[in-house]
Amino acid sequence: MTQRSIRMLAELDPVAQPVFQDFLNRLDVELGDDRYIVFEGRRRVETQEAYYAQGRKPLDEVNVLRKAAGLYLLRSENDNYLITWTLKSKHIEGIAMDVIPVNGAGDPTWDLAHFWNVYVAIKDCGCAAGLICGAHWPAPKTDWPHYELR
Repeated sequence: MTQRSIRMLAELDPVAQPVFQDFLNRLDVELGDDRYIVFEGRRRVETQEAYYAQGRKPLDEVNVLRKAAGLYLLRSENDNYLITWTLKSKHIEGIAMDVIPVNGAGDPTWDLAHFWNVYVAIKDCGCAAGLICGAHWPAPKTDWPHYELR
């Protein structure tokens, strides 16, 4: 397990930690810790508000919220698209994680088509650990990287 995964795990609600520990252990066995990344765990309210504004508010307003949350600024209106459906994310409660594949350079990738097998392996490990997987949510709310406690 990477240091990032360990840090993200420690930030979760204590009730969630053993379940997510099981999830990450399964991933390490199935994929190895170099084929995925815990992209996000516990999330601050300010971050959720900035994410929620995306695709709903103009770029300049979104970037004001992103800056206040300590996030990088979006470069163009093309980057200003919906990324969340709620202001009440399970991430804020510390009972959710986003886990995604990494590409050959070790960078996170949202390329579902190209990394399909890795996304499916991550989903299977999350389900086996007893987590709810956003991949099972109906479109357009499908969220492959998202895992939360039942």
